[in-house]
Amino acid sequence: MEIPIEKLKQQLENEKPNYEDFESCFYQLKNTQKELLNLIEYASDFQRPGDKTDEEKKFKDLHRRLAGANSTEVIENLKRKGYAYKKELGSSFENMGYRLLEQTRAGKRDDVYYGILRIFVANKMKFPDELVEAFKPIYSEEMFKVFIFSFLSGIIGKEQQNENNK
Repeated sequence: MEIPIEKLKQQLENEKPNYEDFESCFYQLKNTQKELLNLIEYASDFQRPGDKTDEEKKFKDLHRRLAGANSTEVIENLKRKGYAYKKELGSSFENMGYRLLEQTRAGKRDDVYYGILRIFVANKMKFPDELVEAFKPIYSEEMFKVFIFSFLSGIIGKEQQNENNK
C-alpha cells in the first residue's frame, strides 16, 4: 500500500489541497502503522525461545518504540470503548470497579485480565481488541496501568455533564 504523499505535495504546489485526499492519506498511514507494528511483533518472535540474538533485540526495541508512539491512540481508544460499554456493562464494572482499580495499581495483570474477561464472558460479549492491546507484555507496567485506568474511567466514571448542567 503506497501512501500518496507526492499527490498531496502536488496539490499544495497547485494551491488546491483536497481535504478528502489528506484524510484518506491519514487513515492509510494509521492502518499502515498498525500493520507494521503487528509485523514487527511477529518478526521479533521468529527466534527460538531463549535464543536472544542481536537481531531479536533490535526487533523488540523497534517494536517498543513504535508501540510507544502508538500509546496515545490506545489510551483514547480505551477511554472511548469504556464509555461505549457503560450502558451495557456499567453495573457489572461498578460491582468490581474498585477491585480492578486496586489490582491494576498493584500491577496484577493476570488478575485484572481475568476480572475484565469474566465480566465480558458473563454478559456473553466479545472481549474487545482494544483491551487485548492493553495487556500485551511489550508495554511497560506504567503504560499498562494508564491503559486500564483509561478504560475503567470511561466505564465506571461519572457521566459527563454538559455546560448547561453546571
